[in-house]
Amino acid sequence: MKKTQHGDYATWLTFNVLARYQIRIIFSNDIRKSAIKRIGHNPIDKDTDADAFVYHLRDMGMSYIFLPLDATEHMVAHEAWHIVFRMFHYVHVQDMDDEMVAYHLGHLVEKIYEFKNKIQKQEVLNDPRTVPAKTSEG
Repeated sequence: MKKTQHGDYATWLTFNVLARYQIRIIFSNDIRKSAIKRIGHNPIDKDTDADAFVYHLRDMGMSYIFLPLDATEHMVAHEAWHIVFRMFHYVHVQDMDDEMVAYHLGHLVEKIYEFKNKIQKQEVLNDPRTVPAKTSEG
């Protein structure tokens, strides 16, 4: 797994059963910088202190979720809820049944964490502090 040309990690997730709604999951050391490079501007007000955020493309079945590499469970669940809500709105769900929301939210959080775990494993493997020093025998 390699960083993108934007200096972050990104993957796609598609909800085939909900009009093929697409989510771009992005983990970054600088979520604002990643947003500017990907969508052309910082969608967060300069006076707002956001640790993570989502950005929805208007009238399109697509959202971005920008998360720091050290995203907490709270951050992931919070931002994932915004996407599930937008996704249901996009496909005109009238009754947000508890089980339907729970299923899609759980699936999204699981996929975000699977990606985060791959990144963390990669980061550890590439961290010079975690690579044993070579020793010479003699």
